[in-house]
Amino acid sequence: MKKAFLIIGLIVFCQMFAQKKYHFDYALFIKPTSTTNKNPKEFIYLLNSKLNNYNLFVEDKDSITKSLRLIDQNGVYVSSIVSSNEFFKAETFVNSCNETSRYGNPYKHKAKNYNFINFNDTIINDTSYYHYAVKCNKKLKYQKKKKIVTIHYIVEKSSPTYSPFLLHTTVYEMWKISKNIPNGILKLIYYIDTNGKTTGKLEVKNAIKIDKYLTIPEECDFTNDTIRNKRPLINFGQLLLKS
Repeated sequence: MKKAFLIIGLIVFCQMFAQKKYHFDYALFIKPTSTTNKNPKEFIYLLNSKLNNYNLFVEDKDSITKSLRLIDQNGVYVSSIVSSNEFFKAETFVNSCNETSRYGNPYKHKAKNYNFINFNDTIINDTSYYHYAVKCNKKLKYQKKKKIVTIHYIVEKSSPTYSPFLLHTTVYEMWKISKNIPNGILKLIYYIDTNGKTTGKLEVKNAIKIDKYLTIPEECDFTNDTIRNKRPLINFGQLLLKS
């Protein structure tokens, strides 16, 4: 009888401390430029080179702390703060359910309004890169009214096993439907408006291999249907892609 209670106790203990773990093996240090913001802050994305359904956005909150925001396209959003020193030193970022929310993409149905377009290779400093874009297939009048931009991706050719880093939730939904773009580490993203003008860029200044993790308790893993249905849905708008 005592042995049975011990086993049950161990099971309960393990369940209490069970965690969902996200692994990151690459960090992209990104310098943005914008026609509307003269001094945009540089930021970092932590990625998994084999799994592109999640990423961790990192930016300075103040002089001593960093803001971490993870989006898992399958249903999880995490928002937390760590000291800048701990961010670079830590192997694992541990989060509670208070920092975790159910995530949903309200623009999922918009994926049908955009197409991937593959271009000829782009040459930068004598190096050849893949070049593709995400373009709206609606009429130009609609695009102008909604201020929709075309997103161009410049991607390294030397990393064919690296899943596309697509940044925007709607573009990720497009990729799930039509995986007709090349793999590779991101070099540059730039945005072209309906007048053919460049409105902004995200330039990867450095891409380094890392080995870091982010964890959440399993009881707030909203990729699980049973858990997800118990929590209200939080919708997050697009960062840069107009709907």
